[in-house]
Amino acid sequence: MIYQDMLDGLALERYAHDLNARARRSGVRGRLDAVDLRDRILESAGRCEWCGEQLTRAPFELDHVISLREGGANSKGNLAVACPECNRRKGRKHPARFAAEIYRSSGRRTALLDKIFRHFACEPREQLSLFARQQDAHEQVDSHDRDGPSPYRW
Repeated sequence: MIYQDMLDGLALERYAHDLNARARRSGVRGRLDAVDLRDRILESAGRCEWCGEQLTRAPFELDHVISLREGGANSKGNLAVACPECNRRKGRKHPARFAAEIYRSSGRRTALLDKIFRHFACEPREQLSLFARQQDAHEQVDSHDRDGPSPYRW
């Protein structure tokens, strides 16, 4: 999709359908709709929530902060607006590891990076253990999302 103030409702419905289908294939619960996506997109204020790059009139993607394959929820609270480059670079990486990579390479601290550093109680200069338990990435925090608990509460 291309970031703009007036988002195409049909395109949002198709995107939500695709995200929900991916979640079902991964055995993950939760359902997103076009309104959820529109709200998340507009909350980003036209910037990649990972690196902070301007997305106005540029392509963007919605990223599951904790990937579905790693047990992340298919909910609005687990979505981040991302430039295609950040979404590809992150892949299935632990969000704190990717946030530290972004910070070290750019020196920028976006609101998303700050939330991740606070949530996982780490600073970007810390090297995360290669042998950290995968469960650490899936820690569930109570949430009031209609789709059930989200791995983050922001």
